[in-house]
This record gives sequence, structure tokens and C-alpha cells, in this order.
Amino acid sequence: MQCEDDPGEQLVRIICMAKAVETKIDTHQALLAVNAVLTNGRSSPDGTSWHGLTVNSDLDGYTVTLSDDKVELRLLFHNKFQLKCPNRYAQIAFIEKLNQVVRASKSSPS
Repeated sequence: MQCEDDPGEQLVRIICMAKAVETKIDTHQALLAVNAVLTNGRSSPDGTSWHGLTVNSDLDGYTVTLSDDKVELRLLFHNKFQLKCPNRYAQIAFIEKLNQVVRASKSSPS
């Protein structure tokens, strides 16, 4: 049975519709997030982590990987990228996390 009149369900639909536009990967914003994580994060054998994002780099430095628990974004040479994610919702959440990390970096003391 579907409750189409459920206000909570309608709110979820509205939020999903509003966020549907935000599914494009902005490589500039992703690089800002990489910088924020590298500047403010903690290093471990798995990479440098901050606010739920982890950054790793290849030995040559041309490929940087930015990931959380569900999504992996590989930033390649010439603003190209590879994105691995299980679904669109994970992608939307990852993009929002990138934005949050950049905002947090701007508000943290240097």
C-alpha cells in the first residue's frame, strides 16, 4: 500500500527532485575538496581523511582519488574523472559532502 498523501514522503520527493539537478561532478570543486582534506585532514595508511572524505594520490601525482564509504572519484589529467558509485542517491550525497568540506575549510582557522 502506498500512502501518497503522507507529508513525509512528499517532502522526500521534493528534496530528491530539487537535488536531481546537482548530479554533475564539478572537477574544480572536487579539487578544492582535495585541497581542504589535505590541508586539514589526518594522514593514515589509507590516505588523508577529513569530514568523511579520504584522499589518495598515485605515485606520479597525476591521479588523485577522493572517496567516502560508498563513492570513489578519480580525478585524472586534463580535468577528466572516473566516478564509481552504487546509485544516484550516493552520488548526490557525495557531491553534497564535497561542498560541505569546501565550506568547512573556508570557515576553519588557518
